[in-house]
Amino acid sequence: DYSILLVRELMRDDKGNLFTQLSIFNTEKQNDERIVANFGLGKRLLGDGNTLMTGYNAFLDLDEDGNIRTSLGGEVRNAVLSFNANLYEGLQDANGETVLDGYDLKLNSQIPYLHWAKAFVSNYKWDGVDRDDIEGMKLGTNMQLSPTISLEAAYDDKDKSGLEDEYYFNLMFNFPPKNGPTMKDGIGSTAWKEDKDMSGELLSKVDRQNKIVVEFKGLSTISRTD
Repeated sequence: DYSILLVRELMRDDKGNLFTQLSIFNTEKQNDERIVANFGLGKRLLGDGNTLMTGYNAFLDLDEDGNIRTSLGGEVRNAVLSFNANLYEGLQDANGETVLDGYDLKLNSQIPYLHWAKAFVSNYKWDGVDRDDIEGMKLGTNMQLSPTISLEAAYDDKDKSGLEDEYYFNLMFNFPPKNGPTMKDGIGSTAWKEDKDMSGELLSKVDRQNKIVVEFKGLSTISRTD
């Protein structure tokens, strides 16, 4: 799979910024490759001393077959920990498919001594229409390989019978280049980042499920959720 993600700033002041996040990628559904695009608008706010960042966002997701979905999300982050929550709602279904409503929650933590890597745990649920709900948990890591390349690797533990648990890897190109430590910095001399200023994270990507999860009518299958 390929994925291109752009985060562009619209406005900034001493208290935070207003930004857009755009992404496009390919995915597979029923052995058919399709293109998905995401369009988002977000607002982020810095706390006193710039050591805490909070934010909220709204997205519109579309694929080339005609599925459309929207979402609302919120986040709280500091230099070591972050928490994200997203609520998704389907707006339009493609022929023979149903876009599923749902939510996800995600907790990230920097890995000690690896200032460029994070470990995460995520819980999600998608509301089935003609079949049972889809629930699961993901365990994984995010690594900043370079200022423009990041890698996500995870294990997706699905609770629904008939769906196989999966390992997946997503390589992502980021623009503008991300400030901060990368894999080239290796093992740090301290367990946690010494730089606590979150102003450099105002243009980091929003954590959310960019793929549109659908239920196929007449079939006991759903799209992949990774």
